[in-house]
Amino acid sequence: MSARLSLRRGACPSLPEPMQTGDGLLARLQPLAPLSLDQLAGLARLAVERGNGVLEVTARGKLQLRGLTPATAPGLPEAVAALGIEVPQGFPVEVSALAGRDPLQRVDPRPLTRAISDGAAPLVPHLAPKASVVVDGGGLFRLGGLKADIAVSAGERGLSLALAGTPLGEVTPHQAAAVVIALLQRLAVRGPAARMAELVAAEGMESLRAEFGLAPPVAASGEGVDPVGLHRLSDGSVALGIGLAFGQIRAAVLDELVAAARRAGVAHAEPAAGRALLLVGLAPEAAPALREAAAGLDLLTDPEDPRRRVYACAGQPACASAQLDTHELAATLVPLLGGRDLHVSGCPKGCAHPAKAALTIVGLDEGAGLVVEGTPRAMPARLVPVAQLREAVQELLQKDLA
Repeated sequence: MSARLSLRRGACPSLPEPMQTGDGLLARLQPLAPLSLDQLAGLARLAVERGNGVLEVTARGKLQLRGLTPATAPGLPEAVAALGIEVPQGFPVEVSALAGRDPLQRVDPRPLTRAISDGAAPLVPHLAPKASVVVDGGGLFRLGGLKADIAVSAGERGLSLALAGTPLGEVTPHQAAAVVIALLQRLAVRGPAARMAELVAAEGMESLRAEFGLAPPVAASGEGVDPVGLHRLSDGSVALGIGLAFGQIRAAVLDELVAAARRAGVAHAEPAAGRALLLVGLAPEAAPALREAAAGLDLLTDPEDPRRRVYACAGQPACASAQLDTHELAATLVPLLGGRDLHVSGCPKGCAHPAKAALTIVGLDEGAGLVVEGTPRAMPARLVPVAQLREAVQELLQKDLA
């Protein structure tokens, strides 16, 4: 199998179609099932053998391997399959970590996810590369913060649908898959660049609600918890959520984490939305030692760690579009934040964090733009040379954001 490079703007990398970046090719995978520790260790090995030794967990809970080459990328799908890791073959529907095992979930999202994935598979070539469907069963880890063309969420009264972030209506479990697939068909008809916001603008929510016979929407319930930290499960075991600074971990560090997880008796691991890795199936008495070991590896084990409020894309030199070394800059600014959230974006695309942040720093041809309570696409409040950026940010944080 040959790796075809996805070079067009808006394309999503995958195992068979990696994307060119500044540090080589980037491949993304969405495991269908929790990973055994052997599989996690196997991914670390592949990251070294075929890439630059960096693995990532994205904001949407997907895994990425960086630094692949035209020589090493083509065999990656087979190498991942040899580890026993299955990835979606149909339309890639997203669910939260612990799906089917979350003690607080209202609905097991997996059957609905499979029905949508299989039913929408023929539409994949006709949909935008970033077209997305999220199925949130409720519980500890919610997906309401993720941008999605179609979101299905479990609430107190049943399932609700939202299109491009706007509530559409209530849907029964029996009709949910058919309605979602029909909406994707409507999107596909509009062409491979269309997104749901355009469909809603053209046809209107009321018209769509009436067409599908949906009850009016009700208010969303709950946002869930940060995956980082300890979480008690229904069988009496616990899951330890480990945060990755900037969503990245070196293979050597992951090897050490896997070794500590084995000693602690971890059953399996799951990537989680929010750039985190869940180590699941721990005995409560074993959790503190594993948490301490992870902290000793400079991994994030406390949801109050200020680095959990910092969003940074790959930046220079990993991304060819970036105008800033985002990681180095973000690390130097953490002590200045005082509990505020910070987004450092190497360019105006804002890949790491599409929402607003208290302060956003965006790399531009003219220098670095400082955006207050906005996104990288907003008009900067100030434009400063990169060499003067730290001093300018410190002044802004002390005065304008006080």
